[in-house]
Amino acid sequence: MPNYRQNKPEADILMNSMRAMGYTFEAAISDIIDNSISAGAENIKLEFPVDPADCYIAVCDDGCGMTSDELFQAMRYGSNHASSERSENDLGRFGLGLKAASFSQCRKLTVISKKDGKISAFSWDLDYIENNRSEGWALAEYSDSEIQGLRLLSWFEDKPYGTVVIWERFDFIEKSTGSVYQELSRYSDTTCDYISLIFHRFINRTENRISIRVNNFEVSGLDPFLTEHKKTNPRRKMRIPVTDTNGNEKYVTVQPYVLPFQKDMTKEDIKKIGGIENYRTSQGFYIYRNERLIIWGTWFGRHKNELTKHARVMVDIPNSLDDIWGIDIKKQNARIPKILKNQLSKAVDEAMDISIRTQTHRGRINKVDENVDYIWDRVQERNNQFTYKLNRDSRIFDLLKDKVDDSTWSLIDMVLEEIESNIPYQQIYIDKSQNQVFDEKTDERLAEVEAKALMLIDMAKKMGNSDIHNIIEVLFRSEPFIAYPALKEKLEKEV
Repeated sequence: MPNYRQNKPEADILMNSMRAMGYTFEAAISDIIDNSISAGAENIKLEFPVDPADCYIAVCDDGCGMTSDELFQAMRYGSNHASSERSENDLGRFGLGLKAASFSQCRKLTVISKKDGKISAFSWDLDYIENNRSEGWALAEYSDSEIQGLRLLSWFEDKPYGTVVIWERFDFIEKSTGSVYQELSRYSDTTCDYISLIFHRFINRTENRISIRVNNFEVSGLDPFLTEHKKTNPRRKMRIPVTDTNGNEKYVTVQPYVLPFQKDMTKEDIKKIGGIENYRTSQGFYIYRNERLIIWGTWFGRHKNELTKHARVMVDIPNSLDDIWGIDIKKQNARIPKILKNQLSKAVDEAMDISIRTQTHRGRINKVDENVDYIWDRVQERNNQFTYKLNRDSRIFDLLKDKVDDSTWSLIDMVLEEIESNIPYQQIYIDKSQNQVFDEKTDERLAEVEAKALMLIDMAKKMGNSDIHNIIEVLFRSEPFIAYPALKEKLEKEV
């Protein structure tokens, strides 16, 4: 049997390494708020600096608080085992959030907590740890008299319980911007916007509502599904059973919504949904863990369709399924387990069916040849008039769709809509009638089309389609390839 020896990491090296985990400022603050909510807080206050000479950030709550021993344990790296049994309302996971989130932004973390009538306080100070390496994991414990000199002690005056988390010495911000005060002032606005979405279900509750303030401003919760709008179409809710790693049956709840058209929304509706850009770019799955939003505005690789721009799908998962969903430490990423992907797709398909029927009145595609995959759709509107829309499902768009994320594709879609809305019909008509439209098939154009065809063929091969002749046959029913039959013959001979 081998001899086991302790091999503890160097405190300063590990703590500095974990500072580069990729937290944004807003996500780091949200991780601290998670702890406050898990502690049963009803009121949470974020303090941003008002004096350029005194820059700090504080998150204050009236949650259950901690005793000195409990706070000491909470300050330890890895204070709870990720797979250990936790409360169903616990928003933590790895026992690293408080420390990792804090040190991603600052060099000194102080936590003050009150419970059972007694106030306790501890600090991690990276400067001290780096300058006193022989002391290892040296956590500062404050005496009663020292606690009296700490800032924000007034938070506890009228509260039997509570906790205050304080960040100080923002070295990253100072190095990158030169002005900590100005940057933190900017973050106060972006943080309000971020937490109004992430915690909107806590803020918007009618019962057990949680109040979150930033300095003297109370944050209002957004409503990404416009649940109160009379034209929002909620679809059938689904409960999907999933077995966790301990063999227990848990449930994932799926609630699709089809949002109203933009023309049916007021300015207040657009504000509730987070602005018009979010309306256009943030459709898709909204993954909630214990009602806390983890990731949103993505279809997780699902085929992007013109109709998906109006659908959002609320997905609720319990914290006992963290490992199955691949929730990371920052709680900014998740992945759909294969076991659930089909069921979630069914929910989306149901929502999309409503989107199709909702949009039917907006025009019917009128094709010259049903067997041709056109780049431009000729759409018959009311009164037997026609408009022209780019066919987002055309194979030529596959070159783009698989290379960009959902949010980027939505922005591209907005640009395409503007192109469609500004087609110079009159000038095209004049130029065409005078035979002044240049449409010669040059060698250069042929080379461009061939390059695109080869790229699409290669993409199809990588996706497991081994029948190259069938790929070419299907591809050359699409524009622009259908106009180059000689190129088709050439490619068939080469493969």
